Amino acid sequence: MSAEQAGVGAEREGAELQPTSGHVLEEKCIVSLVWDGQRQCIKLLRLRAVGATSFIELVNRDPDSGEETVKDLAHLPREIYFVSEPYFGEMFVAYEGGKLIAASWDWRDLLRKLKARGHYVGRSTYLSASRVLIPYVEKTVSAGLSDSGDVVDPLGILDKTDYGAEPLKAAYEWINSTYTGKNAEYAWFNVMTAITHVATSPLRYPYYLRSHFLDYVVYNVVNRDYGVIMYVLEKLLEGDGYNTVIYEEPLKADLGSKRLAALLLDMNRLPLILMGQTKKTLKTYKYVLETADGEYIMLDRRGKKRIPNLRGLIIFADDVYDIPARSLVLRWERTQTRPPPAKLPPIKPIYGFAARLWKKYHSRFADVNWLSYLVDAVAKAIAQEIRNEAEEVATFTEHVASSITTELDSYVDS
Repeated sequence: MSAEQAGVGAEREGAELQPTSGHVLEEKCIVSLVWDGQRQCIKLLRLRAVGATSFIELVNRDPDSGEETVKDLAHLPREIYFVSEPYFGEMFVAYEGGKLIAASWDWRDLLRKLKARGHYVGRSTYLSASRVLIPYVEKTVSAGLSDSGDVVDPLGILDKTDYGAEPLKAAYEWINSTYTGKNAEYAWFNVMTAITHVATSPLRYPYYLRSHFLDYVVYNVVNRDYGVIMYVLEKLLEGDGYNTVIYEEPLKADLGSKRLAALLLDMNRLPLILMGQTKKTLKTYKYVLETADGEYIMLDRRGKKRIPNLRGLIIFADDVYDIPARSLVLRWERTQTRPPPAKLPPIKPIYGFAARLWKKYHSRFADVNWLSYLVDAVAKAIAQEIRNEAEEVATFTEHVASSITTELDSYVDS
């Protein structure tokens, strides 16, 4: 019997059914009585699976005959869990076909999200209590790397292939064909920062004493030149579903700044790049920017609404606006860029290579407590990995990391 067939007649609130086939996953008694000297359950909540669907049911049981009448409360995805997530804590999540479709710290909120996606969710007051039926698992849900170095891709959209030095060689060729002097170094430093945010995303795990890690914001002051983002960083990071790059206009601004900020930061440890920002657009991220260097992102003035700050933030703006307290400011030179050659090798994603870096060098990375030095440590690891394939890129990587770190040291000290 299909999930659709099993649910026939239960699409409206209050429909009563006789027990149907399927695998009972969990039952919780909510009303019992003593009958003939024995305690019997006469009302219970049941979680039953049929195919790819989980049914939450309210079951009334006759104490004499044991006959059951069943009322469907909700039809949900089969893959639904109460998860202990190492980076974000405990939450409810739902998957379809192995892809994350909804997540929330609140059970009723998750039900609302699933209902909005077309799943049947009734109005019964028993739905709140039904959260006790959901299986508890330990699972990394947020996009990024796991502590073991696996690429966690809950949406199933990332290319996890380790392409070695190939993406870096292509990125280096593009940048050095377009920029000169200090701008080429600044562009490459942003590439290194983005890779660092991916390759060290497990550092946000409490085991690595996140509270002692200063995750500075990289703030680029650029005169309307964002080619390095569109043609390099986007290619390295791919996966538009994770909102890795946000352009001038905020996403769905009608949602309000707090909800927008939550959409950008929720369940995500991949870098966030705000491109082409102005004073007006940065107002949308007011509280995000004010707390972007701390452990939590505040979504309101009083700090009552907050979520873990687990995304590295890179900003490109045409002037100096609302710079967060702890920022590494790169003031690009106002020079004309050269158009890149028409034929350049495609830039492939960096996730597989970043996972390799974490697996081999995580102990080295874990000893660093602020972003600039972490970029330098990752740059040295990158150079070590690619030197045999790309000597020139390895040398440039080491040079830029050392040069910019020294520059930023003097900036921070001042």
